[in-house]
Amino acid sequence: MKKLLLVFGLTLCAFNSYEQVIFKIDAPAGIAGNYDFTYTSGWGANLINPTTSVTDTIKIAQDSLACSPVSNVSGKIALVYRGTCEFGAKALAAQNAGAVAVIIVNNIPGAPIAMGAGASGGPVTIPVIMITQADGAILNQQIHAGQSVVGFIGNKLFYYADDLGFQRTDVLRANGNAIPSALASTAADFSIDLGAWAYNYGTNDQTNITVNTKIMQGATSVYDQTSAPFDLESGDSVFVDMPVFSLPTYTPGDYTLNYSITNASPEEFPNDNIVPTTFNINDTVFALSRIDAVGLPVSTGGVRPVAVTQSFSVCLAFRNENASRLGVEGMYFSAAAAVDETLDGREVSGSVFEWNDVFTDLNAEPTFDDLDEITSGSYYYESDDQNVTKYMELDDPVYLQDNQRYLFCVRTFEQNDVIFFGYDTRTSYETNLDNDLQPLFPIESTSGTETWFAGGFEGGNVPALGVKVFDATTQGLDETVIEAYSYPNPAKDVLTVKVTAAGNAQLLVTDMTGRQVMAKTVKLDGGAFTTNVAEMKAGAYLFNLSFENGATSQFKVVVAD
Repeated sequence: MKKLLLVFGLTLCAFNSYEQVIFKIDAPAGIAGNYDFTYTSGWGANLINPTTSVTDTIKIAQDSLACSPVSNVSGKIALVYRGTCEFGAKALAAQNAGAVAVIIVNNIPGAPIAMGAGASGGPVTIPVIMITQADGAILNQQIHAGQSVVGFIGNKLFYYADDLGFQRTDVLRANGNAIPSALASTAADFSIDLGAWAYNYGTNDQTNITVNTKIMQGATSVYDQTSAPFDLESGDSVFVDMPVFSLPTYTPGDYTLNYSITNASPEEFPNDNIVPTTFNINDTVFALSRIDAVGLPVSTGGVRPVAVTQSFSVCLAFRNENASRLGVEGMYFSAAAAVDETLDGREVSGSVFEWNDVFTDLNAEPTFDDLDEITSGSYYYESDDQNVTKYMELDDPVYLQDNQRYLFCVRTFEQNDVIFFGYDTRTSYETNLDNDLQPLFPIESTSGTETWFAGGFEGGNVPALGVKVFDATTQGLDETVIEAYSYPNPAKDVLTVKVTAAGNAQLLVTDMTGRQVMAKTVKLDGGAFTTNVAEMKAGAYLFNLSFENGATSQFKVVVAD
């Protein structure tokens, strides 16, 4: 495993700066175009290098799973299917049969995922990509219909004459896909530096180019700026600064931030002329990955270092000058198990650390010698819920402090590459990292010696990890505790109440006529307390809690016979 480079080279001399890997179908015309895909990192051909590009006929391998020796793909791009064996084993089988590249078709709906080499992928030197199940069906149908399906896989640098563009790794975006509203209420709290690297991938020089940046809040435009015109020679690039985005006040909800590039020449490859990003301002979640319609982190697949023998952690780094407005009560995560393994019965632990090592920015390698764990939690799988988002409640809520650096981490102690934590491979903060020089998603891998990587995995994949937050200015008290945190209801003997608070509280219980039936001090242990209601008559009661800071909470409890 390699760590992500901390200082990014964006000069013109290296083709690493021109990473624009695509998968397109050239023929037949009816299905020609560009397709969604993922490609390998750290094994297989280095597709960033234009010399590894492949154009050839696509052929379905005789053994479509490619978990045993295959035939009929010599000199062709082999089409195989996900399942049964590791990605590296499939790719090696195709390579041994003479294939010039491998397309792996996902075996479940949704986006293609990141692919690990596994035990067999090391010797693979040909391009390896994954496409969606739906796109695989399109190719399969055409091939079985007798069509010659020709595809291109690789870096498109100088592939077209007129080709401007940029991609998701090239743009500045909000430092988060889910941003707590307590940290984004006014312009003084929240703003976004904006700008993008523009590239001329084509063989022709281009003139009168402009970059437009637009932000929409729902159907309302809240930012729309266009750069001054500029020229770019073939193979050249430039960073285009845009004015900082800020609003006097922010409305919670979804925002879209889109960059687009245009000029007078007809564009031969328009697919990379627009880079869309999003961010959501909400009351309950902080996340760097994309979030779904209900606010949970989105994962496109599992990631794990090779040959972990002791532990593996994925983390979100966090620091904010207004952090004391927030408390943290839990974390969302997802995981998948290796081939022939199951998640059932396995444990994932969670920790919140104060990261007290002294450093200024990523120009110097940060250390992880002074981590103070301030709360923890654990989750035990009771079924094989592959890639399903889970919630881990922390043992005690955490009240954050201004400008304190934190790590929110989930960890597995499973050996032999069993658990792969969910990652969002469609979100990139590479330009943000270069601009801010602050860590965002460190990882830890222990195989004898605990080793931390401040920049996460090479390629900048983002952990599908969410932090559940609450408004610390009200101590996070839930005014509808009985619906969310009290059980059982109706109650007969012992009632458990969970609140997002710490310390002691005064409990006053009255019947519905206002007559007092109980008064006592309760101690919150891990944000919860129990009380015995066995001596209370059947009926409805009001439970009133008064906390040491003056906050209160009221909820109804029904006592059964």
